[in-house]
Amino acid sequence: MVHRVEELKSLVRMLPLWAASIMAIAAGSHNFTFAIQKARTMDRHLTPRFQIPPATMIIFTTLTMLVSLAIYDRVFVPVARRYTGRQSGITYFQCMGAGFAVAALGVLAGALVEAKRRAAAADHGLLDSPGAVVPVSVFWLVPQYALHGVGDALATVGHMEFLYDQSPESMRSSAAALFWVAGALGNYLGTVLVLVTVVQSASRGEWL
Repeated sequence: MVHRVEELKSLVRMLPLWAASIMAIAAGSHNFTFAIQKARTMDRHLTPRFQIPPATMIIFTTLTMLVSLAIYDRVFVPVARRYTGRQSGITYFQCMGAGFAVAALGVLAGALVEAKRRAAAADHGLLDSPGAVVPVSVFWLVPQYALHGVGDALATVGHMEFLYDQSPESMRSSAAALFWVAGALGNYLGTVLVLVTVVQSASRGEWL
């Protein structure tokens, strides 16, 4: 019984850092919702007769995540290991922190592009035309998606290493479940933040 209590305590001690990852997930959750809606209102033409579907922009997050994971594992970790002496190259705290920082840059990039899109819509009198196409290339969204891909790769690696390393052996499956719970809560939090923004800005017209 005492052993079980100690295991539970060790799991509870991980919760503060686990909870920190929820904000990073919330930051990237809009790439799968509002960023796609923004893409629908932007110029998506590759040729005069062909335009890409807005949801395909997510491929830039997937690609950068895959490339980042490969570079991290095959290039960065071996180099960092020589200087730090750690098998993992850097600590999971540093890895998660780097992921959070890059995710913040992704949010900043998204905000700058949204300001550009809104300004272009205002200049062309399209603010009250939700179905209109704003004359701004959809590929302005690529930095936002790419940065979130890099941030997700770093934060995910650090988060999983932290949960697996710090949890008791008998509770590692529960620790892995916490990772997915954080993902769910992060997406719900992203939705709540959007709803709050919409309500608070309703008096000044539609936000998106």
